[in-house]
Amino acid sequence: MSGAAYLGVDVGSTSVKAAVYTSAGRCLGIAAKPSRSIRPHIGWSEQDMDEVWSLTLDVMRAVIEAAGVRIDAIGVSGQGDGLWALDDGRRPVRNAILWNDARADDLVLGWIADGTSAELSRYSRTSNWAGTAGTLLRWLEDNEPESAARVRHVLFCKDWINFRLTGVLSTDYSDASIPFLDIGTRAYAPEALDLLGIGRHGGALPAPARSTDVKGGLTAEAAAALGLAKGIPVATGTIDLGAQMAGMNLGRPGDVYLVLGTTAMLNIVTAPEPFAGEPVGATLAHSYADRFIRVIAPLTGTQAYDWFLSVNPDLAALGDAGAVASGFGRLAAAAPAGSNGALFLPYLAGERAPFVAPQATGAFHGLTTATSRADLARAVLEGVAFSLKHCVRSTGLAHPAQVFLTGGGGRNAFWCDILANVLGTTIVASDESDHGLWGSALIAAAAVGHLDVEAPPHRPQQLRRHAPDPSTIEAYERPFELYAAISGLSAPLWDARRTALRHIGDRP
Repeated sequence: MSGAAYLGVDVGSTSVKAAVYTSAGRCLGIAAKPSRSIRPHIGWSEQDMDEVWSLTLDVMRAVIEAAGVRIDAIGVSGQGDGLWALDDGRRPVRNAILWNDARADDLVLGWIADGTSAELSRYSRTSNWAGTAGTLLRWLEDNEPESAARVRHVLFCKDWINFRLTGVLSTDYSDASIPFLDIGTRAYAPEALDLLGIGRHGGALPAPARSTDVKGGLTAEAAAALGLAKGIPVATGTIDLGAQMAGMNLGRPGDVYLVLGTTAMLNIVTAPEPFAGEPVGATLAHSYADRFIRVIAPLTGTQAYDWFLSVNPDLAALGDAGAVASGFGRLAAAAPAGSNGALFLPYLAGERAPFVAPQATGAFHGLTTATSRADLARAVLEGVAFSLKHCVRSTGLAHPAQVFLTGGGGRNAFWCDILANVLGTTIVASDESDHGLWGSALIAAAAVGHLDVEAPPHRPQQLRRHAPDPSTIEAYERPFELYAAISGLSAPLWDARRTALRHIGDRP
């Protein structure tokens, strides 16, 4: 609709961003602020829910003032999973516990051992992990029973923001997917809650709706705080991944999207499938298409790159991010494909795909007196690429013809070349960073009937295509098989390390 403008909001675990777009996809203004995580113990990750709301208001106000136009609709996306619980007064029960929290690792390991995780996956088609709402609710029951007794509403991050904007409690199918939804019926499975020992909380889950539904309008209080008119429609919204895929128009079966951020996220659009055993990774309802997203989210990613920089400060001191990436690439390029036999297991924060192993740790293998710093640098980049290939292979899905790539790692051209050759497919990399914001705004526009989210307007963007080289693909075959073998044999060592270090409080 000509002259209309839409506000997209992305509430992440490290920052909050907002942008205003026209119906043609032109950005009229963008604002962002870092957010604060609270880590009271090793492996714990929390956020103050009121602080997140206040920060989101600040960012929304800033971009509304900068854009200087009438806002026709608002769409919010947010970090997924975690536990954002309200009491009967609709106030936070406690700090939100985030998706990357590891306090419930022992619960997950126990459920894997006794078959609970496998049985749970019949409904959600997801390999459960420590940071899901179901796991964290059970942890609350066992460790903070007073808090658990006060839980009346279980939300997700974007639902909390939408509630503060509209006064309406809601969620969408993408966030509701893990771990309570029966993917086959698209309804909550009481059996799933019972398996986790939290059956009494079934009534706390809001009924899921489509991301493009309007679930309410701005309250008078929220409108006054933002300088907007009361009643502006707010879409149900979606998980951040759903917004990113909407912003890239990825909704066809076989579309593959890789986010190479602090952790990696490999996302494959699929048609509904019958249950065929415990899956690798997670399954989300697509934010707008009648399809699902297979999400394989290893905990590997740019944190391995960042770690190598932290122990090589001369590289980190080269300048801005582009200069550092170029310097890292030059160093790694001095070693051949396969890093002269050096292999890196990138499990610096445990692992959750293609297997769940919170006790996993990183390691170099194959080092000799001839191993150089260049070998180690390249091995780090290759190790992350091998992890992603391990994930792709474990799905059993068709080999992708191409992979769309965003995230900080996608701006490193040399790393993109390695990914193309390890995965054996063309990498289409985008340097744009606002796909999620545009996707949120697009969902808002669709919610008020102004745009078709499945046929969005074309937005010009710079794309780089990294095609694989057949000879380099072959050079990576044996190193990858060795990587997979070493990874598979490492579990007893990880368990032994965990046991040995418990007495000094080191919880990986």
